[in-house]
Amino acid sequence: MKFALLLLAAVFTLSAASIEETIKANLDKFDAAAKAGDAAALNAMFADDLIFGHSSAKFENKAEAVAALVKNKPTYTHRDVKVRTYGNNTALVNMKMHVEPQGFDIDVLQVWIKHGKDWKMVSRQSTRLPK
Repeated sequence: MKFALLLLAAVFTLSAASIEETIKANLDKFDAAAKAGDAAALNAMFADDLIFGHSSAKFENKAEAVAALVKNKPTYTHRDVKVRTYGNNTALVNMKMHVEPQGFDIDVLQVWIKHGKDWKMVSRQSTRLPK
């Protein structure tokens, strides 16, 4: 019985670690797509009902977010990335970003869900940090 519980715990731990690795890889893909203005890649990783919130308090749907990212091709770096998983189909990402050329920092929360075999961003919210 103890062995079965240990095995189950190991499988869950590996699953959470695997999800975290997948989400971090998706963040890298998102970064590359946003910086390149790659509409096809952004459309593929955003859920159809995406709500994309900016630190300016502007909210965009999927089409608006893709169009804005393609037009602006943002430049930013992120740090302190933390991925939390809930079951096998939900992940929350918290991180800090430095946005250029504006030169300000934001806190970001992204929500990712597993849709079929793919992970999709369903929500993003950012808050501008004081200097």
